[in-house]
Amino acid sequence: MPRILVTGGAGYIGSACVKSLIEKGYEVTIVDNLSKGLKRLIHPKARFIEVDLADKEKLSKVFFEKIDAVIHFAAYKAVGESMKNPKKYSDNITGTINLLDAMSLYKVKKIIFSSSAAVYGVPNAPLLKEETPCEPINYYGFTKLECERIISWYSKINGINYVSLRYFNVAGDCGLHYVDPEAENVFPILMEVIQGKRDKFVIYGKDYDTRDGTCIRDYVDVNDLVEAHIYALNAGRNEIINLGTSNGVSVKELVDITIDVTGVNFPYIFGEKRAGDAPIVVASNLKAKKILKWMPKKTVRDMIKSTFEAYQA
Repeated sequence: MPRILVTGGAGYIGSACVKSLIEKGYEVTIVDNLSKGLKRLIHPKARFIEVDLADKEKLSKVFFEKIDAVIHFAAYKAVGESMKNPKKYSDNITGTINLLDAMSLYKVKKIIFSSSAAVYGVPNAPLLKEETPCEPINYYGFTKLECERIISWYSKINGINYVSLRYFNVAGDCGLHYVDPEAENVFPILMEVIQGKRDKFVIYGKDYDTRDGTCIRDYVDVNDLVEAHIYALNAGRNEIINLGTSNGVSVKELVDITIDVTGVNFPYIFGEKRAGDAPIVVASNLKAKKILKWMPKKTVRDMIKSTFEAYQA
């Protein structure tokens, strides 16, 4: 079977992808600097090399052993921090260039890139298509868009084939019982409220032009997301593809479903709107269905249940 290099393979999505790849018979090499990744998530059947993608010389040595394709997850991803520390987040771009240079040198011709819906900024369309104009409103989103563009250029110049996957809100657990050490996304924050680590959950804004006044987002299960990456390894053309369900769930609905699924009636309040929060961010996934033959299977209830079980464990 082909050997796949997975960057960020000790992180939340990366470790889930490694688990699935190994179960399907692939050989896997993980590179991770363990700044956010966890040693316990490193698969025992994977080859692991601790390296920062910013270290070009050390990264190049990873390719001494044959690599057939790269799945590139490694990146800093906290939106707020990216606005306070852009120098750190520039490593997202530097690391990607170093990776592409190593791939070019060692003639590795395939990369699957972990991009983000953050590239779109604050869209005014109810359903986001890949052709929707990209106008990121934070530096993190800018780094993801810039990496997409750089990958496209390396494809033109060095013949590297690529699929850039724009994730919407990833949630759920793959059976590795992942607990976010620095909760910033809604699912981990909800779990910390349930566990009593936070005194309440805050819904930001209640008078948006949506069905219940709260923001609507598209949540995609980590298991479904990983499946799309493995399908993308066999895609025969260069593509940028959204990964979402095309179904929006409001923040208030998410709170209500979480209370119902977990049986924990936790406190929540409404707070002021946050700058830059779009009322509705939902993916069109028609391209993923057509090109990758991918169909998300898990519901929001499934994602809440598996996340809750991971935190209980």
